[in-house]
Amino acid sequence: MTPEDYFYQVFDSLPRQGPGCPGATKKVWSYLPALPKDAKILDIGCGSGAQTRVLAELSGGTITATDNHPAFIDAVARWAQTPGLHGRIRTLTASMDALPVEPGQFDLIWSEGAIFILGFEKGLLAWKPFVKKGGHIVASDAVRFEAEIPAPIAQAWEGWGYPLLTEQERAEQVRSAGFRLVATYRLPEAGWERHYLVPLQARVDELKKSGGDAPALQAVLDTCEEEIAMYRQYKRYYGYTFFVMQNE
Repeated sequence: MTPEDYFYQVFDSLPRQGPGCPGATKKVWSYLPALPKDAKILDIGCGSGAQTRVLAELSGGTITATDNHPAFIDAVARWAQTPGLHGRIRTLTASMDALPVEPGQFDLIWSEGAIFILGFEKGLLAWKPFVKKGGHIVASDAVRFEAEIPAPIAQAWEGWGYPLLTEQERAEQVRSAGFRLVATYRLPEAGWERHYLVPLQARVDELKKSGGDAPALQAVLDTCEEEIAMYRQYKRYYGYTFFVMQNE
């Protein structure tokens, strides 16, 4: 098995693959202007579709849910067959930097906790061609809440390959990418703890108990526990912020 396989062994069965919660998705949706009844929404890096379900409740339009991991897409496709959703959710297995979709067709692009894979500004620039003029992009990303943060936080995130910027620095990237910043919203603690870290710790414990002693798997489990401990110790200094942006 590859390191990526071990990563998915941990995350495939989780209700969410990153921080977030239904309440936050609904709150951020409220910052958007009224969308057309037949709005077209692109959910990038959808994972197993926790936020996709909420978006389907909030919108009467159609949603294209994309992820590069087939098991996630299969999971979304299964629950998308439930009454009231059939035909409203399209699934697409694709990399977020090579999306096989037509330019300018979406009223809204939504991405929770996934844009870091490309990098925040690079992701905005890559996805901008797919959103209509005047349409919106909503993305959540890790940020520092203060200009100065304890060294262990900076070192950990740099080690994970994603140095933390402030919300103000992210806002500058929004403007540089040609968007108007409409609103920001910090993910509440419940979006980390109850909806992400608690299930993640339970999964880590389960794999340890079942004899997950392969070095590559142990490395993934160690990183997960480092993430859990880091947030619980330093949550006042960093977290996830949603950025609501309009394509001008």
